[in-house]
Amino acid sequence: MPNQTHMPTRRVIVVDNDTETAALIAELLKSERCVPLCYPTWLLSVACIEQAQANLLFLEVGPGDPSAALELLGELRENCHTRALPVIVDSTDNRLLEQLAHPLRELGCMMLPKPFDLDDFFSSVSMCLDTDRSQIPGPACQSGAV
Repeated sequence: MPNQTHMPTRRVIVVDNDTETAALIAELLKSERCVPLCYPTWLLSVACIEQAQANLLFLEVGPGDPSAALELLGELRENCHTRALPVIVDSTDNRLLEQLAHPLRELGCMMLPKPFDLDDFFSSVSMCLDTDRSQIPGPACQSGAV
């Protein structure tokens, strides 16, 4: 049997209200040797993201309630287990992405307007997965705290 180099599994949470778009993104991620984990927006929580032990969050933000997405992203950054998780925020509403650009950048998120170019998609995913984010500042997690 030939010697095969073991590639670490990179888990990517995909949140998109359009199931066809989520399936497409999942297939693209599989081509990059990622394991996509698709969730509906209403099921997503910090606890869910923490439990999935994901390496990347791909989050669609729509015009319905962008404040809920910003709140979730803020909670992610406050949680010591998810603070360094890279996030790509995508939307079909380019004006919404422009309005959210400042808070999203402050939260350390990349933005990807839809429809996206495949080169932009793969470049963004690669940048997020290949960047060392272990030095993100914040308090250490307390183990066994009472």
